[in-house]
Amino acid sequence: MKVLPLLLGAAVLLSEVPAFAAASLNDYVACDKHSLSIIEQPLFKGLIPTKTENGFTQPMGGTKSDLGQRWLFDKPVTLDGVSLTGFFAEDMDMMGSRLINWGFYTEQTPKELFEILETHQRTGAADAGGVYARAEIWSHTQRAWEPENPQSNSGKLVIDTAERVFLIEPASSDLPKTSKGMLTCSIQGNVIEPMLVDSRPDLLKRAQ
Repeated sequence: MKVLPLLLGAAVLLSEVPAFAAASLNDYVACDKHSLSIIEQPLFKGLIPTKTENGFTQPMGGTKSDLGQRWLFDKPVTLDGVSLTGFFAEDMDMMGSRLINWGFYTEQTPKELFEILETHQRTGAADAGGVYARAEIWSHTQRAWEPENPQSNSGKLVIDTAERVFLIEPASSDLPKTSKGMLTCSIQGNVIEPMLVDSRPDLLKRAQ
């Protein structure tokens, strides 16, 4: 559908609303093109430095980890009843597939996180043995993400398309003991430009 020229300005303004609206983890949990903008909220000012490039938010600095960058908070930040202890962003190649992760470390365990998030909005995640997952797979025909059985590609790298997964999982063992859980948005597989447009437009210049 074409946007009429007279409406273009309004459309641009509306697209900026998530950056100024009240912070909510619901915005992040969608793992869509607006999910990363949560780190622009005043709540994270001074904790996660950001920059805007080509109109999209990108985190800056952080501490290097085995897989990417992380930002650990001196004190937990509470949002929607979840105590956030840090943020992470990762983008790497693994056996010919691209793996992009971004999300938060938390004081709560995966089970506690799931119960808290479900009181605010259904996440669509299902229990997969201590890890809660909502899996989607990219349809080249529909040019969109479609629901996927989280067990169908468990432990496998997708090579002909890509998965987008929201995870509630245990925290990495190298984190401080105060961090017990993680909220993760992940894209993995043969990542192409339309997938990034829909989920991580800030990485478009690095699309394969």
